[in-house]
Amino acid sequence: MSFLVRNAYVVTMNPKREVFEGGFVAVSDGKIEAVGPAPDAPKKEYAETLDASGMIVIPGLINLHQHPWMNLVKGLADGMVLEPWVFGFVQPCLQHMTLEDLRVSAYLAALEMIRTGATCCLNHSTSFKQDLEFEACIGPMAEVGLRQVFAKLFQCKTPNMPDHPHTAEEAQAFVGGLVDEFHGGNGGLTRIALGVECNAHHTELGKSSDELVRAGHALACERDLRITSHMSGGSLTMDMGFLKYLRLTKRTDVAYLKSLGVLDAHWLLIHGIHFSGTDIADMTEAGCHAVYTPTSESMRGGGVGPWVNLYRAGVNIALGSDGPAVDYSVDMVEQMKACMFIQNVKHLDPTVMSPERVLEMGTVNGARALGMEDEIGSLEPGKAADVAVFDMRGPHLQVMHNPVANFVCCARGADAHTVLINGVPVLREGLFPNFTGVEEVIREATERGRAVAEKAGIAERAKFNWPGRAEGA
Repeated sequence: MSFLVRNAYVVTMNPKREVFEGGFVAVSDGKIEAVGPAPDAPKKEYAETLDASGMIVIPGLINLHQHPWMNLVKGLADGMVLEPWVFGFVQPCLQHMTLEDLRVSAYLAALEMIRTGATCCLNHSTSFKQDLEFEACIGPMAEVGLRQVFAKLFQCKTPNMPDHPHTAEEAQAFVGGLVDEFHGGNGGLTRIALGVECNAHHTELGKSSDELVRAGHALACERDLRITSHMSGGSLTMDMGFLKYLRLTKRTDVAYLKSLGVLDAHWLLIHGIHFSGTDIADMTEAGCHAVYTPTSESMRGGGVGPWVNLYRAGVNIALGSDGPAVDYSVDMVEQMKACMFIQNVKHLDPTVMSPERVLEMGTVNGARALGMEDEIGSLEPGKAADVAVFDMRGPHLQVMHNPVANFVCCARGADAHTVLINGVPVLREGLFPNFTGVEEVIREATERGRAVAEKAGIAERAKFNWPGRAEGA
């Protein structure tokens, strides 16, 4: 299919960071054919042409931390710090979710991300039924048309999980077989990564060990896979979470990876609220990547990480939303805005996070973190045509002097007008042209989500909690 976007404000995010007012993006056979100012547009017919006057065109946004299963229990987790949320909310929900629940939630998550301008996500998987989890998560997202990096949770027997079906060596063979089957599938939309957990609350749950971390890392090196891991987050209390384990072990999460000899460019370290100066130096030397989830940290009251320091040290930093049972929204425009606002307040300096910098974090930096910078993340000839067009004509976006600043600071994800993934229009004028089951997905997700909440014992959390009002008043 061929597609031409014309008369747009085109923000390429290419190495020169070129911007074309009244520019075009030409797409053919799933690739970007040409990008530039209006006079340079190819003189030929395209199957579809979008007059994007008053719109901004950017590379599709990349969400590097998502838990799509959480769509079914969105809106129930107010007022919980991380550790009680993990043990009292997440674990009961997972125990009562079926693979069919997971499948429906994957549809809903993909629709929400595309509707808000995201074209690629890293799905940080949780512990479901081994290979069946792949079918439940990958099929629906590919059907909707989203590009997905599915990070399979790497698990094996540990001292606290002696009944796990796989030894470390068996887990390598098993997950390696899944990589063979799914990596690069669905026309290249599906990639595989690993989830290797080794932080405080995963250690407390007994889901990690030195052997597990080394085995997962060895598989990633052998198959050239990225590894995602929740890192250095949680409450600063003496009896739980990050500080508890810092006192007990005398090392940070990053120091632990370094001590095992596995800290390198394969790792995407998520959250990082409590990264120390030494951690940052080690991360810079190792070439690993870091992913900031600003609204997640805010919703849990977890703190504000040293992201400006990471940037200044040369660590590649990108953005993620976390799952929608954490902070309810996976809108990546919202994440860019929150990143900018929170970091500027933390440093009492309105220059440390500019609109341009956070747009890099949401596009090219995310692609680099995935090792896909030659394929996505910028609008350049030869790259996959992952393109997001946002309508900037609404009154909430006026008056526009600098469209990039207005986009980051004033727009919403729902301003997405047209989205192409691999050159295919998956969103057109805010609607899904290739997927007719939106209402059915919402209906079924609502039924299933309420059933999960009841079975998990968290349905009562939906009650109103007006400050200063007596219960029943």
